[in-house]
Amino acid sequence: MSKRLAAIAAYIDSDSRVADIGTDHALLPIALIQEQRASFVVASDIGAGPVGIARDNVAQHGLTGTQIEVRQGDGLAGIRLNDGIDTVVIAGMGGELIARILTAGQSHLDGTETLILSPHRDEYLVRQWLVDHQCAILGETILTDEGHTYEIIEVGQSQPAVGYDAADILCGPFLRRERNATFIDKWTRRERKLQHIIDSMSAAKHPVTEQLEAARQELQIIREVLA
Repeated sequence: MSKRLAAIAAYIDSDSRVADIGTDHALLPIALIQEQRASFVVASDIGAGPVGIARDNVAQHGLTGTQIEVRQGDGLAGIRLNDGIDTVVIAGMGGELIARILTAGQSHLDGTETLILSPHRDEYLVRQWLVDHQCAILGETILTDEGHTYEIIEVGQSQPAVGYDAADILCGPFLRRERNATFIDKWTRRERKLQHIIDSMSAAKHPVTEQLEAARQELQIIREVLA
């Protein structure tokens, strides 16, 4: 597995029943079964191509349908009530798409599942969805894998003990308190980029006021988090 998939797998308890949404080549489900982190995995993807490759990969590793069931489905529609799923992984897509999948698929969850979410961009949109739906963030990880920075968010479908502020939504409540080197590097780079954007917009003859103000607000949050 890649470093990112290994970090996702680390959040999954032994003998879990897992749904991997957007499974692609089913690398995570295969590893979860081989490492005995899961007793059963639904490997679901919307695309026929990835589903075919996933089925081939599962077969090549000698795994059966009672261990990994590969399904073609749109988002959480790949989960059935009798699957007994306790952990749902949604990774490898943007935050906006993950939020849409969660919104569209709420009827396929019973509210007891742990969600492991790993957007590759726009993480704040996922956290905003969690805030809007009274979900509690239980843990977070930030790491770099092959030159790209990823965040992983572990979620319980219960109201958080305390509310999340704008800095929590943007940067992550656990990550901003841990402040590891990867976190500092990510937000230092974003701070520099935002300052450049603000300078360019401010110098324009007709700056878009709303965009300029949004950039300034984000910059202020980042500087307070980094201070």
